[in-house]
Amino acid sequence: MECLTAVSQLCSATKKQTRLYIIRHGETVWNAERRIQGQLDIDLNEVGKVQAENTADALSRLGVLGRAAAVVSSDLLRASRTADIIAAASPRKLHRATDAGFREINFGKLQGSSSDCPDSKALQTANINAWLQGDLSKGYPEGEDGCSLMSRSLSALRNAAKLGEVVIVVAHGGMIRWSAAQIESGEVPLRKGVPFSDHAATLVKQPVVNCCCSTVIYDHDSDSFHAEAWFADLQSVSQVNAVKAKDDSG
Repeated sequence: MECLTAVSQLCSATKKQTRLYIIRHGETVWNAERRIQGQLDIDLNEVGKVQAENTADALSRLGVLGRAAAVVSSDLLRASRTADIIAAASPRKLHRATDAGFREINFGKLQGSSSDCPDSKALQTANINAWLQGDLSKGYPEGEDGCSLMSRSLSALRNAAKLGEVVIVVAHGGMIRWSAAQIESGEVPLRKGVPFSDHAATLVKQPVVNCCCSTVIYDHDSDSFHAEAWFADLQSVSQVNAVKAKDDSG
């Protein structure tokens, strides 16, 4: 496996656009127990491994694996293991890279605690509301703030887009939600500290199931992202077909 920076020098996109398939990692024991993982390194459980295999099969049926230039993931085990399973199912050898920019939110002192703990829920709700209003300076004790999260996430997506015309990314729920919010708001909240759009706020509060898939187009000339689909459940036949319809129309 090569680091993302090294690979991006070898595989710069030859076209003006890159289609990014952004996958959340498979399930872990802590997901099942509703514990906050953040940047703690928790591996997939058996359910998560099956989800990753099913995702690889869905991406193969969609024709994505046959066209992908690379599979890039967070360096945390649950994401990198999911990405390895997907890459291994490709009919040809893919570039495989990791980028810490795709890590989950660093929840600091909340990591390891229950998602249902009242204090944890209160702090997360307060930060979500502050970020949605454009105050990205708010953050988690001994963790990170919104500005750090969103800057590194979008930078990692731009770096991944340099790898070819079709790239698979495996990341984490919080990182994917806030990337979606930024993209749907034209990245204006990060650049100008203004509130997110109403649609972005809706996306932040939507469920992001394990191994769901979001499809985003990155335009190299305009340095901008355009979303095709958010949070499609690749374990669902109907949602796989919806992703295929979007892909075929592009």
